[in-house]
Amino acid sequence: MSALSRASRQAAGQSGTRANDGAVLYPSAVPSLKQRRCIRRHKSALSSYKKQARGQLCVAASRANAAEGSRIVEDTRRTRRDAFLSEASYLEELLQLLARSTSLEQKVAFLQQNERVAQFCRSYSSQASILSVLASTEAQYALLCLIAIGQEHVLLLQSQSEDLKQAADRLVRELLLVDEFYNSIGGLAGYQLKCLEMMLGNRKESIGEQPDSELGICSDEETKFHMPQGLNIAYNRQKAAAAAATGLEALPHMGEILPLGGAGDRLGLKCEVTGESVPTAMLPYCGRTLLSGLIRDLQAREYLHHKLYGGQHTTPVAIMTSAAKDNHQRVGALLSGSNWFGRGEDSFRLFEQPMVPVVSAEDGQWLLPEPLAPMMKPGGHGAIWKLMLDRGVFEYFAQRRRKAAIVRQISNPLAGTDTTLLALSGAGYADSRCFGFASCERRAGAAEGVNVLMERRTKRADGQGYEYTYNVTNVEYTEFDRLGVADECLEGSQYSRYPANTNVLYIGLESAEAAVRAGVQSGGGAALPGMIFNQSKKVTYTDAVTGQDRSVYAGRMECTMQNLVDSLPQTFDSPVPEDLHGALNTFVVYNRRRCVTSSAKRRRAPGSTMVSQTPDGSFLDLMRNAYDLLVRCGLSHVPQVGTVEEYLEKGPGFIFLFHPALGPMWDVVAQKIRGGALMHGSELVLEVAEAALMDVRVDGSLLVHADCVMGSLEAPWEAAAAAVRNPNDIHISHPDGRQTLYPAETRAGAPQPPSCAAAAHGSGAPLFSDGALHLQDPQPALAAGQDPEELHSTVVPFSLDKRPEGRRLIYSGRCGRVRLTGVVVRNAGIDWSSPGNCFWQHKVARKEAARIVLHGQSEFEASHVVLEGDQTFEVPDGYRMVVSTGPAGSVRRALFPLHKRRPSWQWDYQMTASGAVRLGMEETARPPTYQPLPGSPPANEGPFVYMI
Repeated sequence: MSALSRASRQAAGQSGTRANDGAVLYPSAVPSLKQRRCIRRHKSALSSYKKQARGQLCVAASRANAAEGSRIVEDTRRTRRDAFLSEASYLEELLQLLARSTSLEQKVAFLQQNERVAQFCRSYSSQASILSVLASTEAQYALLCLIAIGQEHVLLLQSQSEDLKQAADRLVRELLLVDEFYNSIGGLAGYQLKCLEMMLGNRKESIGEQPDSELGICSDEETKFHMPQGLNIAYNRQKAAAAAATGLEALPHMGEILPLGGAGDRLGLKCEVTGESVPTAMLPYCGRTLLSGLIRDLQAREYLHHKLYGGQHTTPVAIMTSAAKDNHQRVGALLSGSNWFGRGEDSFRLFEQPMVPVVSAEDGQWLLPEPLAPMMKPGGHGAIWKLMLDRGVFEYFAQRRRKAAIVRQISNPLAGTDTTLLALSGAGYADSRCFGFASCERRAGAAEGVNVLMERRTKRADGQGYEYTYNVTNVEYTEFDRLGVADECLEGSQYSRYPANTNVLYIGLESAEAAVRAGVQSGGGAALPGMIFNQSKKVTYTDAVTGQDRSVYAGRMECTMQNLVDSLPQTFDSPVPEDLHGALNTFVVYNRRRCVTSSAKRRRAPGSTMVSQTPDGSFLDLMRNAYDLLVRCGLSHVPQVGTVEEYLEKGPGFIFLFHPALGPMWDVVAQKIRGGALMHGSELVLEVAEAALMDVRVDGSLLVHADCVMGSLEAPWEAAAAAVRNPNDIHISHPDGRQTLYPAETRAGAPQPPSCAAAAHGSGAPLFSDGALHLQDPQPALAAGQDPEELHSTVVPFSLDKRPEGRRLIYSGRCGRVRLTGVVVRNAGIDWSSPGNCFWQHKVARKEAARIVLHGQSEFEASHVVLEGDQTFEVPDGYRMVVSTGPAGSVRRALFPLHKRRPSWQWDYQMTASGAVRLGMEETARPPTYQPLPGSPPANEGPFVYMI
């Protein structure tokens, strides 16, 4: 009898009788209150005891089940490991035998004798017919190799939707590209072997980690990590200007490398017309694709060089694309459709990154979602270096006498902010360095890599003493524990000890090419830098063989481009003093984070306030940079951008966007925009390089758009010739602000508006738009099916050249100019509550706006005038519009032809001894004098003279 039973019997009293099961049977008399309380207390204790006992039994059972589960998992892992080891041993032997063959024909003959190939032909005679469909030796090799490496399931099903030969051709092309790219490790067989080795982890190449050998770390050496020393331009404008000045001098010797091969799956971009997935390069950021934004940044640096040194230098651009989401075709179409941005097709070199098979981490088999079409993904941006060697891109740069290049990723639109790229170029080119990083602060615990200076002490080859090697490198956050990199905060700070890796790089082309060639010879190194195999994510697909939906852990071998630096160390006989770490061949340039990186890699989840690495977050950082710039410009009032929550709910406190050629250095912009104010909820867009805004107050929207921002599109034989506007052209200004031009050469025999005849023989006197002269139906007409909102676009559908093909952008003064002094812009501006607003696309609804549209080489000037309400000022090519205050506070517009096609004013760029860029205003034409038409102004008002 348990203690609880005995206690219950005692509480019930001795008068009770006991049943056969030992339970107390109470007499018919009602127990006392004290007895009832005691009974309830002990019954509760008994219930608790039973629950505890049952819980202990459940825990014991769970532990037993867990132990059994662990044993099953361990057995599965052991079986998988044994299978992978056996397969790896087989592949190593196969590679050795294939290496003995000196020709492709010999390799085919050897593979035909392979046991797996023979078994496949015996067991699947009908499927083996694919081997006879393609007669070329290359095709035979690729298909036989596929069978020999254990991936015969790819050939078991034949496509029902396309011709067998067509499907086989596509498969063979993909296989041969993989074989060619990985030829330094044995081609297709080498790729499969390397994937198995990395999944096994028998070379310390586990999930998300690069091997010690890739970092040059061996078990018999001592490795230390230091904080990299380098130029810090974050808060030292003098140092930034000096480094940028060196970068500008180096521009004729620089190239640009853009890795665009990523699929961008996390963005989920879709074509609005076809619904097809599109790559990251096509993301519509701030009204244009990301690729267009990167080219604009480059042209802005070239234009600044032109203004300082004269001449024109067109930087060659190498772009790595891929087949993912038709990346290669879409990028090519964008470039050609944009007339190669006026740079000429020969200034671009496109080369396609091979797609690599996705391998199951469970059995080493390639995933097969469709017959004869294994799942393929890009092999990481680290493929770029060997591809540049294979496709002759290093030679392409060498032929153009380029010594170094800037590398930036397509998903980072803010890398061109202020002096970042120019300073990085200057820091690298000045001392002929071989590799550099643009870096910034990093929050401790962030899921991103760091830049460190790695010091390694190793035994000399002769065994006598030690030698010391140094290089700045990238360490991924997944490797911190393994390599002993402490992810800890600096004292009194939230930022980590080591700075962030941003993948904004400086590359010495000769050093990089030599390292890649050496890597090809050694079967790794710089040819395949920083190899990783991420098998931590599940891939969901429909298996073409079984027809079943599957979700398996899988991955592919990838390389990281920044780890090319690990093949570029410097060796010394003794340790390098810490104060000399900043003088090494590999280096770092520091800047504030949002001036270096703010990427747009993934779509923000609906309702989420996590904006890191999203287009929303990138645009928020862009506006924060705009706030800092406007403060530097001396504006008396600049609204706060707002918190993340406020931004997502209501939008930013303001929008300020400008063409990078307005600077691109902020100190240059701050000399073109001086004083004034930007009110809360206002918008200022300056798509112009030549601007002078003095004490301009914007309360609403002011949109300035120039067709020709940095010069004009001209054929090579027209570069020195300038068209002259006929002085007899007639221009009519409408009351609603529209402008109509009647060119003299098109008016022969045509009736003229009677009010304009007097001006036809004049000397360029202006026509006033005060209501005395206008055409009927002045309102703009909508085309059939046109959305009225399209009238509020900042992009003007105007092309000075109707056939721009083959024409080049010539940097010159033949561009649009705007000069505003003491102007007040007041209108309703953006409709911030419109549900269709997408701020990071700069897709906003406007209630009103003041628009200035500059066609070709034209100018707009306004002084001490209020531009109120919805107005458009459109200036035709070859003219200058002057706006001033007319009678009774009205706005007076006048149009003058540009004298001999010369600008009336221009900025003179000079560089000081310290590297700072200073601007001076040059007046190149006399101020205009109005000669009003008879009867137009009031009789008592004399001629109005525009004073500058």
